[in-house]
Order: sequence, then C-alpha cells, then structure tokens
Amino acid sequence: MAFVADNSVTIAWFVSGQADRYSRRMLERARREAIHAPRVWPLEFLNALRMLERRRRLLTHQVDSVVARLAKLQITVETEPVEMRVLLELARRFDLSAYDASYLELAMRRGLPLATRDVSLARAARAAGIPLA
Repeated sequence: MAFVADNSVTIAWFVSGQADRYSRRMLERARREAIHAPRVWPLEFLNALRMLERRRRLLTHQVDSVVARLAKLQITVETEPVEMRVLLELARRFDLSAYDASYLELAMRRGLPLATRDVSLARAARAAGIPLA
C-alpha cells in the first residue's frame, strides 16, 4: 500500500536526532511501499535541512549526503495543482498551516493514509476520516 508522508517524518529518515520509533517504522514501509508528497514538500524538506545546517546541527557535507540519499526513496511529488481556496478551507477548518493542509488534502484526494509526527496534523487527519499510517 502507498501513503502520504509529511516533512516531520521524511526529515527524521535522514537526521538521526529527529528519528523515533514511528519514523523508523515508516522508513521500513517506505522501502516497500510508494510514498507520496504534495508539491510543497521538496521546499519544506530542503528548508529544514538548511535550517539545521545554519544552526550547525548538520555540516554541509551531511546535508549534501542527505540530498543524494533522498533520491533512492523515489518519493512521488504531486504535480497536479491544488486550488488555493481548497487549501485555505482545510487550513481554516482544521486550524492548520497551509503547508500541513497540503499533506491532508493529498491524503484525502488520493485516499491514502497519512504518516505524520505532527500532533495537529494527525488530529486533523483523524477528524477528516483519514487513517494514519
């Protein structure tokens, strides 16, 4: 089965200080199952890496290594545009950021479970009837 993975999960796959039991379990699934992410995910992922680099929690060569290893996972990034009003409606309805609303919207549209470590996003997914991975 496939699932939508948010940045809280994907960043933990590559940054050991962010990893926990759940993210490790999702990484094992990612090696066997298709992973989907919204259009915003690559920017959010790179921004998280860049912030860790700026704070000196990761070195430049570590960030470069993460980016190189990322390609092996073959995450399918959504290319279909989503209407901004749809994302805004979800963000308002579930009190989410627009970024988090994009993960929820993709899971809803594709009928896929959502992998997230974000408490607010998980709560929104449950309220929307989206199973958690």
